[in-house]
Amino acid sequence: MFLKNLFLFFLTFLCIDLSAQQISYIVPENYKNEFNSKNYKAIIDRALLEISHHEKVTSLEDGIIKTESGFQMGLDNLLYKCKSENDVNVLNNIVKEHVDNLFSSMDLSKSLDLKQFDKVKQYLSIRIYPKEYFEQYIKPENSVYKIDLEGTYTVLMLDLPTAFTNVQRGTMFKFWNKSEQEVFSLAQKNINSQKVNKLTQEFDLGGTKIEVSFIDDETYAGSYALDLINNSKDFVGELGSVVAFPNKGIINICKITKEKPLDFVKFIQGTKGLVQKFHDEHPYPISTDFFWYYNGKFKKIDVNQDIDGKINVISPLELSKLLLKLKT
Repeated sequence: MFLKNLFLFFLTFLCIDLSAQQISYIVPENYKNEFNSKNYKAIIDRALLEISHHEKVTSLEDGIIKTESGFQMGLDNLLYKCKSENDVNVLNNIVKEHVDNLFSSMDLSKSLDLKQFDKVKQYLSIRIYPKEYFEQYIKPENSVYKIDLEGTYTVLMLDLPTAFTNVQRGTMFKFWNKSEQEVFSLAQKNINSQKVNKLTQEFDLGGTKIEVSFIDDETYAGSYALDLINNSKDFVGELGSVVAFPNKGIINICKITKEKPLDFVKFIQGTKGLVQKFHDEHPYPISTDFFWYYNGKFKKIDVNQDIDGKINVISPLELSKLLLKLKT
């Protein structure tokens, strides 16, 4: 009884303490179908409690928990882990493990001496972020990034044992004496060494049998697909491929061959809705666009829908020229 009362007192104290802070319990729009207000608040309170064991929480706004030291924790990944679980004890363990891993990652970062390139190069990785998210939360001025896909940023990361963290230009990268091209190349090689799931299957799309390939890995799929020519040559035709990056966990691909050069049009028309769904229902969306991949580069394909619901596909100029050559 004493321990129960003590725990209730502690929670009451925590709630009083939090009332003086900027804590928002508004359920994020993309999780309103997964959590009611009560369940969402319970998860947030547990996360705040676990973080308070490490540092003092100052605010929770726009899905970001912040502490006095400047530590920030986004909620998307945690909520994604919790959304299919109803058992309170299991949820508490998920939250505790998630928070502990983040702080363990911070401790590892401090012990590694991130200014020493030889000590961190094995952890170099990549993650793709939508333009809006990157510019709002990741601070472009202190990040190392490039643009592979229109509307997104490809960000240099450290894939530490318990968490991802982006490479800081001022406190890490500038001490390495390496070019951006060199470190991105090494990061991509690290990604390419990961074991991801690959599948190719034939689907009937608009009355035509279309071969569609998938790359599936909740952590690495999006970044892996940036280098198909080196890690998935079977997914690239003579005229390249059309690739959709709806979220970081799954990639849809249709290769363009001389034998079936226009399959990609049916692919886009037949999977546009699915790509939108994969994008909207994932905590880490990337893009709803389709991209032409050719000679190691990506170019956005213009896709629009008319008032009758017909999906129109306008291929990039260079692809149109290649297709025209096939007719001559």
